[in-house]
Amino acid sequence: MDFDEIVVRTDRLDFPALAAGDGPVVVCWHGFPDHPLTFAQLAEHLVAAGRRVVMPFLRGFHPNTIDDLTYSDGITLAADAAAVAAALGGTVDMIGHDIGAGMVARVAAAWPERLNRGVTLAIPPPPTLATTLWDPAQQQRLFYLFLFAVEGVAEAVLRKDRALIDHLWSTWSPSLRLDDAYRTWIHKMYGDEKYIANVLKIYRANFDPTRMDPALAEYATRTEAPASKPLLVLGGAEDGCIDPKFFASAHEALAPGSEVEVLPGVGHFLHLEQPGTVAARVLDWFA
Repeated sequence: MDFDEIVVRTDRLDFPALAAGDGPVVVCWHGFPDHPLTFAQLAEHLVAAGRRVVMPFLRGFHPNTIDDLTYSDGITLAADAAAVAAALGGTVDMIGHDIGAGMVARVAAAWPERLNRGVTLAIPPPPTLATTLWDPAQQQRLFYLFLFAVEGVAEAVLRKDRALIDHLWSTWSPSLRLDDAYRTWIHKMYGDEKYIANVLKIYRANFDPTRMDPALAEYATRTEAPASKPLLVLGGAEDGCIDPKFFASAHEALAPGSEVEVLPGVGHFLHLEQPGTVAARVLDWFA
């Protein structure tokens, strides 16, 4: 499938995006170490079902916005998602993976008027995710998060080669055989000095309040609390990033009517591993 390169102009930033199809809009937000085209195979199914799929680049993850990541916290990124929704009609369906999952969950909590139906992939909602840090085995899975917080060491590791990127892909989705062309693309993207800097900005914002936009501080109590709008939360039984056991308690941090499911035979990149299965589940939720 061919995708058009478009720009979604918002009151916060102009967001480059890839888009295809006609019909009600579905906005797909990617994560790390990733690119919007990870949604390509899922998008084919959504487009065939009569949807228009828009896949923006996260702020700071496209050459046109590489210098626009002044603040890099999760609330900033969620505000971006809300702004894109406003520009695309006011209220849209959203799918978020990894970092994008946190964006969709926070939109549901703080800007529910911008979200029609939301789906999060591979990451439980923010209140549940916060509890995972108390589990020693999960701390080990999230070693990269702590590595990225160490200035100098993180930069040296990422600049040396793409071995860490390959390790994350292979351990997060052990059954996935990543296409060589896509792997080369990911290597090039995350080998660029500015992309490395922006990745680290996002992860360091988890521990550094100075990286959080003070203009959005009023939203913090809402974005980190359970949303009032139901979400579909999908995880992978083979996920090497987030232990699937944490999805069992996800309902406690979700609105009534939400659904949680851990799919067998897939890992962290479930929409790339089983796009047909994920699409069927998503389309049923949207319907």
